[in-house]
Amino acid sequence: MNGLLDGVRVIDLSRVLAGPYAGQVLAEMGADVIKVEPPEGDMARGIGPFIDGRSLYFSSLNTGKRGIVLDLTTEDGSAALDALLETADIVIENYRPAAVKKLGLEPDDLLARHPRLVVVTISGYARDSARAADGSFDLIAQAESGIMSITGEEEGAPVRAGVAISDLAAGLWAALGGVAAYAGRLRDGRGRHVEVPLLDSAMSLLVYMATSAMGTGVDPAPVGSGHHNIVPYRAFATADGWVVIAVIGDKFWPLLCAAVGLDSMAGDARFRTNHQRTEARAEVDAAIEGAIARLSTTEALQRLSAAGVPHAPLNTVLQAVAMPYATETGMVAEVETPEGSYRVVQGPLRSGVPSRSAPALGEHTEEILSELLESGSTPLRSTQRPPDKE
Repeated sequence: MNGLLDGVRVIDLSRVLAGPYAGQVLAEMGADVIKVEPPEGDMARGIGPFIDGRSLYFSSLNTGKRGIVLDLTTEDGSAALDALLETADIVIENYRPAAVKKLGLEPDDLLARHPRLVVVTISGYARDSARAADGSFDLIAQAESGIMSITGEEEGAPVRAGVAISDLAAGLWAALGGVAAYAGRLRDGRGRHVEVPLLDSAMSLLVYMATSAMGTGVDPAPVGSGHHNIVPYRAFATADGWVVIAVIGDKFWPLLCAAVGLDSMAGDARFRTNHQRTEARAEVDAAIEGAIARLSTTEALQRLSAAGVPHAPLNTVLQAVAMPYATETGMVAEVETPEGSYRVVQGPLRSGVPSRSAPALGEHTEEILSELLESGSTPLRSTQRPPDKE
């Protein structure tokens, strides 16, 4: 089946999370994504949990790709990569600057050899900054960006988001930047370099929080599952679980009050507008907490649904992927491998391309090299580092 990016070839030189996620996003949209790994493999292959000998962490970020092993520290490996890049539209890399220079992957060098190539670089910090050589990881970016300072309960310890949002944001920006640069190349025939720093990606997620802080001069504090500017908008404990309630817009306030038996508050002029409720956050939240705590989760959901109040159950991950909605929309896909199968959560821009399992290390090396041969590229004697002698 043809995808949105059918005919586009992407070379994924990246490791672990942000870069591989960008490549997988493009693969889900139909691009032919070739993951290039060193002989020892992407270090993510060693991150558990494991099923049938496969890392589920690695598999979750590399589904839909083909895999080739190239030792880029050898002349043959570098030549093979150049032959591969000659057939490619986009290349993604997230090496440290020193490694980029050592391996001959500097954007200017790549574009000199392949002037139509789109080069996507994911870095810890901008490579034209004073911190270019510094390494970074998601936890570091979450902390340094300010995100951790507003995550967690009031007066509690700083908390990182439950998923690697800095890495994932960088991956999404890298995929978007790669496609945008490719669109530019279609217009003028010239390749481009796009850089996505991890810290910048994390800071971009602050949006209204950063603007509000800079405008007022006041640092926002963590408010748990709540919202700094909207009340009520948070998780509330029921008699046997949790529900979340999101009263965005004043029309839902009286509907919520009627649904949970707080009729007197519905007519109280002190709580009529969101601004007033935000000022009286403690009193409003306490009243709703008491009302919701008397209801079972099922009863609370039924009442809120009948009243038309925006709400949801607080699902665990397994509950979320088991929702009929996830099956109906194809969000969860079953991927077959020779050893068994695993399930993955797909992105929202799927285009009908069937999911293919993440490649075993070097699974498609011969296939891809044969394609290069057929296309007229120079064949390689050896692309993998010989085993160490005992």
